Amino acid sequence: MASQDRGYTILLSHLHDTSSKLPLSTLQGALAHHLATAWPLPTALAATAISSPFYLSQPFTYDKLQSFSTAFRHGIHLKYRALTEAAKTRSTVSTLLGRSLQTTMSQWVSDVLKGVQGGHPVLRLASCSGLLLGVEDLKVGQKGEKKEGVDIGSARSGVEDETVVSLAEVMDTYAHGFSTSPSSSGIEEWEKEFQPAGQDILSLVLILASQSLPLVARHKLKALPLPILARLLTSTISSAFKAGTFLSSVSASVTLSPNHQVHISPTSPLSQTLQSMSSSPLTKSMASVSRFTAYVLELLIDSPSLSRLSDGLCTISETLDTLQELTKVVERDWIACPLASFTDLDIASDSKAITKSIWMTLKTLLFTTIMLTDSVLSAAIYLSPQSFEVTPASLALQTLHILSHLSFVISEFGGVTTTSQGFEQLKKTFYLALDILAQGDGATGDSGLKAEAYVQQICFTLNSQRAESAATSPRQAKQAFVLASIEQLVPVLSDKCIRDWVWGVCYPHLSDPSHRETYESAHSVILAIFASHAQRQQQYLPGNQSTEPVQLSPKDSGGSLGKQKPMIEQSFAARVLSSVISSDNENKNVGPEADFATSTNQESVLSATFVKRMIPFYASCLIDNSVDGKLSTPQLRLAYSALVRSASVSASTVTSDERPDDSYTLAWYCIQLILDTIHELSPLPKDAKGKGKARSDDNDQNAERLYRLHLVLISTVSSLPLSLILRALDRIRSLILEYPQDDTRDTTTPEGKGKKAELVAALFSELLEKTGDREKEAAMRWWYKHRPMLIAEAKVQEEDGRPGTLLSWFKGLKGNDNGSGVKDTGEREPQSETPILSRL
Repeated sequence: MASQDRGYTILLSHLHDTSSKLPLSTLQGALAHHLATAWPLPTALAATAISSPFYLSQPFTYDKLQSFSTAFRHGIHLKYRALTEAAKTRSTVSTLLGRSLQTTMSQWVSDVLKGVQGGHPVLRLASCSGLLLGVEDLKVGQKGEKKEGVDIGSARSGVEDETVVSLAEVMDTYAHGFSTSPSSSGIEEWEKEFQPAGQDILSLVLILASQSLPLVARHKLKALPLPILARLLTSTISSAFKAGTFLSSVSASVTLSPNHQVHISPTSPLSQTLQSMSSSPLTKSMASVSRFTAYVLELLIDSPSLSRLSDGLCTISETLDTLQELTKVVERDWIACPLASFTDLDIASDSKAITKSIWMTLKTLLFTTIMLTDSVLSAAIYLSPQSFEVTPASLALQTLHILSHLSFVISEFGGVTTTSQGFEQLKKTFYLALDILAQGDGATGDSGLKAEAYVQQICFTLNSQRAESAATSPRQAKQAFVLASIEQLVPVLSDKCIRDWVWGVCYPHLSDPSHRETYESAHSVILAIFASHAQRQQQYLPGNQSTEPVQLSPKDSGGSLGKQKPMIEQSFAARVLSSVISSDNENKNVGPEADFATSTNQESVLSATFVKRMIPFYASCLIDNSVDGKLSTPQLRLAYSALVRSASVSASTVTSDERPDDSYTLAWYCIQLILDTIHELSPLPKDAKGKGKARSDDNDQNAERLYRLHLVLISTVSSLPLSLILRALDRIRSLILEYPQDDTRDTTTPEGKGKKAELVAALFSELLEKTGDREKEAAMRWWYKHRPMLIAEAKVQEEDGRPGTLLSWFKGLKGNDNGSGVKDTGEREPQSETPILSRL
């Protein structure tokens, strides 16, 4: 007991010494130990600690405050362990008649809380944060122990109340410059002269608050001045990243070594800035500060009062404005930075640690941004349309601008279009923002207006960067981000916006696979345009025109699309294209000299004309991209199938004086273009008997491209109208029959099957799984008629009793054992899990 009293006395002596030489960790452990073992109550020691000169000495430091908070948190753990050990030696009678562990812990917490009341608000917040964290630890359960947690009951509510009150007092003392009005925080102008300058103190306090305040009940946190708290947290985050200027000294700090490698001196301004940021408590605690800020921003939206909700939305918008300006500065400095043009191999070995620190800071900024914007948008999406100055659509617009400025960092995670497991919260926030922006503000009926304004702005910014010859890597990342955004917004964009802005951004990248993400995104945007056009046409019956006002300037009729019209001049496809263009000009009387603003009907016709001019160009573009190293086979098949589907749906815009067969001219043009290309690439003509000869292996790439085009042609069958399906199937049958019969055991295709077998399997899958109900009957009739020619070994399969022949499938699906008079019952047997070839 004497030794314990001596240790207690030594602790008190160090607490009363402002310049104690005792290590902070030792003092922290001693305080936690004596708080847990103080007899009879810990109240006196808690009061002594919070008023001790050692902890009250100015200025407050992060290490000292964190140590003070940790001492109270560890004190709870030590008290709990002591009570648990004592309970093992207690008799059964003492256990039954004595106080429970929960009651004892609750009383101990209340006694400690009484001791810290009335102390300095900063130290009181630190101690209450430690208590609250310790109480939460007990509730969750001791780590590594298979025991249920302990809920201390009403004592926790007291700790939460004291934590909130302490933070409010700190804000009232040090946050006098963050209120919306001079007296909104209870401080008049003349009183500010007597208030302490506490930006550093506020930062330290907010670090402590971010660790414990999320554990406080929501209704208690709403008692705080949340708009002021949000501004404090936003200012703290901005100061942690130097308001985005931490890269401003890169150009002055980067030099080239004699072997032309990038070198950054450890004494350069950039190195010193990064060192100060990495050692800052704010940077180390950015995860908890960002999480707490996101929680506060979410609480601002969760308000039943319209006036408070409006103020909360304005505060959130201010936060996003701060982030937008911060990221804009970072992007500007990075584009001008020499490091943006160099790879990891171009950096000297002694400078890689500094460049790694740069990217760690940039990624931390991205994580912080995603955490805040995701919380805001996830809460704002449930807001009902109101006439607020700040709307969910405007918040989504701000979010997209922020992410656009950080596109060069996002590219390091694979971009926003990657399908691999990556930064899932990033993709969630990105697509959520696009969905909200596409919906617009329902109350004012401006769906699409903000989306168009955003598309025009980002396209203009992208063109400006190209004109300024910005660094290649950031420009490519921005291009990929812009194209990914446009792809999702195409359904709400007007045709004028697509022609004037979107097309110019996509066109340069349609045949340039040097930057894969940009290349694929450009094709995705074009396909989205076709899909959107097809969807719009399907909403109206034939003869009805869209009521969307669209204008076409004279320059649109002779732009880049007009230069692409001469394609395979001597081919049948070229003659088909010339006939449909001349028919379009004669029947619809469309020309660049007409006044298209006088009639909505003419504007609708021009909208269809623009898409019709895109279809031939894009068909030729996809054929050109069928070579190795560009679009993959699945991508090419999907894109060409979507193109043909759009060309087929576009036939709904034809006038009543056209013949029915002429309405699908563009759809057949796409098919004929593939056939002409296949004919040009075929190395050997047919022999006198009309049978195909085996192709030589002298040009493997050419043969592989032919095989890819055959698969693409097959993929278009389900996209064709009924009047063209049989016509296309006959052409496909002729191409398949050109393959020799001994090609069925070729090892150049997956699963060791020959190319002919793979083509037959692809055709069977197309007819079986992708054709519509109206076309399926005709397709099945055709298949049953020509199946013996396509599959020479059909009889062998039937004799062996192999399941899954098409005839047996017909019997199960149609209830008829012959190829004629098939009646669809609307029912279908479950497909077997065997490969398609085994079902032929």
